[in-house]
Amino acid sequence: MSEMAAGEAVSVVVLPHRSLTRRGLVAFLLAQGIVAGVFAALAAWRGNVFAPGFAILELAVLAVCLARVWRASGAGQIITLTPSQLTVAATAGTETARFHPYWVRVRLTPPRWRGWPSRLLLGSHGREVEVGAFLNEDERRELARRLTELLRPLQGRRTIEQGDSE
Repeated sequence: MSEMAAGEAVSVVVLPHRSLTRRGLVAFLLAQGIVAGVFAALAAWRGNVFAPGFAILELAVLAVCLARVWRASGAGQIITLTPSQLTVAATAGTETARFHPYWVRVRLTPPRWRGWPSRLLLGSHGREVEVGAFLNEDERRELARRLTELLRPLQGRRTIEQGDSE
């Protein structure tokens, strides 16, 4: 990327994977409810009078869990870069951090333990914020590369820093 013109802003929207729409979630819960209801009715017919109650309880717990996971899967981050500041904000609109781009360090730390994900940190002057925690390793590396590319013209130096330990 060439140098940014004065006042030019670049935004990188980082979103988790979400292939299930709201309509799909409701359809899944309805289908699950029908299947559980049929089995509960058959069990009750065969003498297990507690089956419908347990089926309703199980469906309620499943619906709450799936709704929470679905809602959380829509929460991403927006990284906005201008010549005077880098801002990391949640897609909900709350600002997480603000840095001057000249001092921002892009740091991709190795995982603490084997099989754990690495961490992509943006930081300056002792403050750091993690971005893309929900991405897989390749996507996290690509985001680190992209952010470094965007910051390089504003800094005139620096590459992605790797952590010390593997």
